[in-house]
Amino acid sequence: MSTIAAERVRAGSVAELEDRTCTVISAGGHDIAVFAHDGRFFAVDNRCPHMGFPLSRGTVRDGLLTCHWHHARFDLEGGGTLDPFADNVRSFPVEVDSGAVFVIVDDIPTEDHAAQWLRRLEEGLEHQLEFVLAKASIGMLGGRADPADIVRTVGRYGLRYRGRGWGVGMTILTAVGSLLPLLAAEDRPLALFHGAVRVAEDTAGAAPRFDLEPLPATSVPVERLKAWFRRAVEVRDEDGAERVLQTAIACGASPTLLADVLLAAATDHVYLDAGHVIDFINKGCEYLDLVG
Repeated sequence: MSTIAAERVRAGSVAELEDRTCTVISAGGHDIAVFAHDGRFFAVDNRCPHMGFPLSRGTVRDGLLTCHWHHARFDLEGGGTLDPFADNVRSFPVEVDSGAVFVIVDDIPTEDHAAQWLRRLEEGLEHQLEFVLAKASIGMLGGRADPADIVRTVGRYGLRYRGRGWGVGMTILTAVGSLLPLLAAEDRPLALFHGAVRVAEDTAGAAPRFDLEPLPATSVPVERLKAWFRRAVEVRDEDGAERVLQTAIACGASPTLLADVLLAAATDHVYLDAGHVIDFINKGCEYLDLVG
């Protein structure tokens, strides 16, 4: 962790700043916009966290700073944004001393970048924010995050928030996840972005999924569970099929045995959903191989 001491930078006199209403200073590697508003002074990073427009060219009203490019709004007090498509902007403490205004440029550790981008990835999925998904994919891979972590996060969201089950979005996510090792580094964020966008589209407005518990007894032979599962599928008993499958997982059945249980039931009906069920089972197993 850095031990650089906080720097106290003079922004100007009280009279000067009140006359200008906004002054930009450079300190600590930042361009900082200092605003005079409602008899107080506020300082924020001058670069809009959404797309970099100078916040010094924005408008302040009732304690809110509005960027004029995409109208993202920021609380001058702490830099928080009202708009999910934008990130919070960094704010700096301000002191008034002997008629002058000083900005305190500290070196307080900020949120871990990987954790920050992971949080933004989840917010992009929740609100279907394509630009946020793109930035998060670039940010995570640029920070050398394991691509499997991105596939795992997006997939977990897609499986939880689509009550109908596996969809095209998850298939696309799995396909691009498998292709990542073959792609050039600069193409990987775009691939993951497309997977994330399709998962977000599939889950928009959908009911979440809540897992059923396995059966209390976990010593039932896998072959018997397999027969129960096939029978449940035969009569379209979704709850029974899921509970049997949960029991097989709780029994410690291997991925190979679980795939056999699923495919046996699917191939009992050669044209089941025109073959999509088998495709989805295949991609589901492939997804689990990717994320562990």
